Amino acid sequence: MRGRVRAGICALIVLGALFAGAYLSASILGWGCPLQHFSGVPCPGCGMSRAVFALLRLDFAAAFRYHPMIFVLPPVLLYVLFGKKPLLGSKTRERVLLWGTMALWAAVWLARLILHDPLVWG
Repeated sequence: MRGRVRAGICALIVLGALFAGAYLSASILGWGCPLQHFSGVPCPGCGMSRAVFALLRLDFAAAFRYHPMIFVLPPVLLYVLFGKKPLLGSKTRERVLLWGTMALWAAVWLARLILHDPLVWG
């Protein structure tokens, strides 16, 4: 139990550092997304920082427009980092849920690429 909590806290610190790096690259260097800056293709998480800031302002509609997965990610992330029991009663159902979340994330990313979403492509 202690090892899992410690690993979860370390993962949150790493995620916080990545989030801070993304914010600094946007504010200091003027890059919206480093991957898009170098490759020309937006990453699957493009818009997530703006969605988090919109949530902090309690602007739920803007958060959803910036990235629709903003409401799915926090509970899944917290469970992955700190959950100790199998979700939904079995490991198989848990894996299906987590893989389904990743598939949904990929589907949202592909739809935004195909539709040439202006919030993603800038």
